[in-house]
Amino acid sequence: MARLALSSGTCLKSCSAVAVAFFLWFVAPQAQAATEDDRFQQAVNYVFTGSIDPKDAPEIVDRKSCVVMVPDRKFKRYARYYLGRFKMDIARISKKYSGPQILYELEVEGDDAVLEFVSLDKTTVAYGFKSAHISLPGNFDQTEKALQIIFSEFCKPDKPKAPF
Repeated sequence: MARLALSSGTCLKSCSAVAVAFFLWFVAPQAQAATEDDRFQQAVNYVFTGSIDPKDAPEIVDRKSCVVMVPDRKFKRYARYYLGRFKMDIARISKKYSGPQILYELEVEGDDAVLEFVSLDKTTVAYGFKSAHISLPGNFDQTEKALQIIFSEFCKPDKPKAPF
């Protein structure tokens, strides 16, 4: 009888060890990936809204291609930005003065459409542009950090392909 109890206890310890190993192998990397995804979402939120947790957050449509959908309340449509197509080496941030207030704007362009205006159904494209002016509503220093996170960690531009 004691031997059976010992075997059950050993089995219980072995099963617990296997469960812990499974957790560390499978669940922990997913938690880290979720944290990285949250970091990307927060950076995108800050660039487009000036807040890391806005009420109407931009939707990341495709993380791999860095496609973001931002609601445009003024015209009842969505703006779809292709962040992976931005030529950040020639992008610039300009200042606009409105009395004592300074407003910042990111000016970007690309070889393909970097901005498309989409209807409320999120599928019908009205028109697109190879350049865009994006208003940056947040604190300038924080916006620069968010842009750095987006374009150095998540949306690295593809290297130009050689013609041959």
